[in-house]
Amino acid sequence: MDDEIKQKVFRQAMDVFLIPEIERRKKISKLNPDFKLEKAQIIFSLKSGRNYVRLNKDVKAVIKCKINKSIKKGETLYEKDVNQIVSINLIEKDSNYGHITLFLFKGNWVISFDFRYNKKLSREHIEASKEFYESAKENLKNKRLRPFFENAFASAELSAKSILLSLPDKNILQGTTHRERISTFKNWANLGNVKIDFSTTLSKLDSLRSSARYLASDDFKKENADKILITIKEIIKFAEDSIK
Repeated sequence: MDDEIKQKVFRQAMDVFLIPEIERRKKISKLNPDFKLEKAQIIFSLKSGRNYVRLNKDVKAVIKCKINKSIKKGETLYEKDVNQIVSINLIEKDSNYGHITLFLFKGNWVISFDFRYNKKLSREHIEASKEFYESAKENLKNKRLRPFFENAFASAELSAKSILLSLPDKNILQGTTHRERISTFKNWANLGNVKIDFSTTLSKLDSLRSSARYLASDDFKKENADKILITIKEIIKFAEDSIK
């Protein structure tokens, strides 16, 4: 990541969140006057609409690093044992939040930030999408087209929602109608964030539900089910890659 971007995020984190919060806590005697900042974390919660600041010992993160010695599982690791910080991520419990995490490492500030929301929830949607995908695949293999299209729609919609969940939009989190979700995904595709084919396939599957499930027509029989299945698999992979 560009060092200039990191520097800007670091400065904003300090100016907007950390320095004001440190001063506030000092005024109400929750921090000592000689408090020294070594670690900090700003947690962004879409669900509550609030931001939370953690300082020093309250910071929680999973750090991947390169070390210079052999260690056993559970053994304490010290700063002198680490050569390089590779990545900083939130713990599983916090994985639905966005964050800025920073700490002093050998005299320099290391910063990591990820403003994508709902990673844990997105993973749950992807896993459900995979189940419906496998059902659709099995139905197609056995030429059961009606349940194929119903399961194909469920799989595509769940993957689309998992992609949208990363956005700071409470409407997606709290639940919307099928049509609203499809419209939001279409707009997201039109902005170039996902392939247009993902959006058109989801819209097509939605339009075919009345035909396949509710017997309104035989239109579903005219569609290329194999191609639809291939596209859904691509959407699932894109969704998985989006939360790595």
